[in-house]
Amino acid sequence: MIGVASGYSSAMVTTLNRSYTDAIYRAGGIPVILPQVNNAAEASEILSHLDGLLLSGGEDMAPAYYGESVLNETVSVNAHRDTIDVLYAEAALQGNKPILAICRGEQLLNVVLGGSLYQDLPSQNPSDIAHRQGSDLRFPSHTISVLEGSMLHKILGEKSLNVNTSHHQAVKVPSDKVAVTALAPDGVVEAYEGVERGEWILGVQFHPEQLVRADDKWLAIFKAFVKACK
Repeated sequence: MIGVASGYSSAMVTTLNRSYTDAIYRAGGIPVILPQVNNAAEASEILSHLDGLLLSGGEDMAPAYYGESVLNETVSVNAHRDTIDVLYAEAALQGNKPILAICRGEQLLNVVLGGSLYQDLPSQNPSDIAHRQGSDLRFPSHTISVLEGSMLHKILGEKSLNVNTSHHQAVKVPSDKVAVTALAPDGVVEAYEGVERGEWILGVQFHPEQLVRADDKWLAIFKAFVKACK
C-alpha cells in the first residue's frame, strides 16, 4: 500500500492526476491518496500503516525552506501543500519507507534533505531546452544521460533516455544525502538516488507516470518502487 501525496487547492479540496495512481496500480501496488494532516504525529501515524510514499508533481516550493527570499514574480507557491508534503517526506524518511519523488516531489525531497533549488530555472540557468515542453506529456521532448550502474540505469537498462519535461524549478545544490544519477544536456539534475545503506530513494525530474501512458517500458520504475515496498 503506497501513499500518494496530492495537491490541495484549498484546505477542503484534495486533487491528484490519476496517472500516478494508475501507474502504481498497474505495477502491482495499491495507491492510497494521502489526507491532509496538521502535524508530524499525524503524518507518522498515517505512514505507519503504509509501505511507501510517492511525492507527486505540482507547484513551486517556497524558497524559505532553503533559506532564500522569493526571487521574482514567477515563483508561485502553495504554502499549505508545502507544509503537508514536508511532514509526509520527513515521516517517510524517519520510518525508512521507500520514496519515489517525481518533479516537484524530487525538488521538495532534495530540500528536506538539505539541498536547494533554482527558483526560476529559465532566468537562473538559461538553456536551449524548454523545460516546460507545452505539449502532450505522454511523449518525450529531450534526452538525459544516466549514470551507468545507478538505480535508474539498473531499472531501465539505458544510459540515454528520452524524457518529457514540465517544471519551473529544479535541483540547484543537491543534498549530500543523495547521489545525482542523471542530467539533462544543460546540466539540470534529472534523477538522484539515496546514498544511505538500506534505504530506497529515487527522485526524477521528469514524469514517468505520464510517459507510461504511451510506452510500457516506464512501468519498470513503478514496479521497482512497488517491489521495494514489499
